[in-house]
Amino acid sequence: MSTFFPGSVKLDAVRQKTIREYIRNKGLFICSDFDKLKTTCYKPSERETYLIHSKSFGVEADLEHVWDTYLSISPRETWRCKTVSFGCMYCKNSKAITYAKDEYKGLQEGQVLFLNVGLFWGLVNIAVAHQITRVNQAEKYIEFSYIEGGETEGSQRLTFSETAQGATEIVHKTTYRGKNKSPFREKTLYPILHARVISAFHWNVKQKIIAGLPQAR
Repeated sequence: MSTFFPGSVKLDAVRQKTIREYIRNKGLFICSDFDKLKTTCYKPSERETYLIHSKSFGVEADLEHVWDTYLSISPRETWRCKTVSFGCMYCKNSKAITYAKDEYKGLQEGQVLFLNVGLFWGLVNIAVAHQITRVNQAEKYIEFSYIEGGETEGSQRLTFSETAQGATEIVHKTTYRGKNKSPFREKTLYPILHARVISAFHWNVKQKIIAGLPQAR
């Protein structure tokens, strides 16, 4: 049964130390505090200051099944690998906090996810937060943006399309820039680590999709 805490934050329900510290340092003690978090969405007027990372993923399943799975799979299942793990989530629409063990009711705009990202084989761990900014059912894309205050700014878009063979292609496009303008971090380190994280994310969803196909039952 899902348990939501509309009042104070239950830090003991968040297992990652980095995320607990992030929440404390941001002064996020009650739900209304989370509403103050701002996104760093891509600004077309400043396009020359951004870099682009794009990677495609394929799934041998029809578009609607893939789309529905991406919307319904819980973040504790998607953000689960050696590099990244899910801590908790706040929804600006429902004004509720969801923890890793809670029931998940689906992806929607206004959700802010808090993740722990491990770097250099787990020697360094950082907390990252991003907000779901758009879920477009008609055009089949999902957008989310980094929360203000982190090392990276910008947006990510997942675009879903049907192939000629009846499978589904997902293009994961990230338009980003570093807050501190480090060429090595932005052009070398970030693309490598980012590719690793999103590959694990899409792999986890793919396994859920395959498990849900009729022939897999």
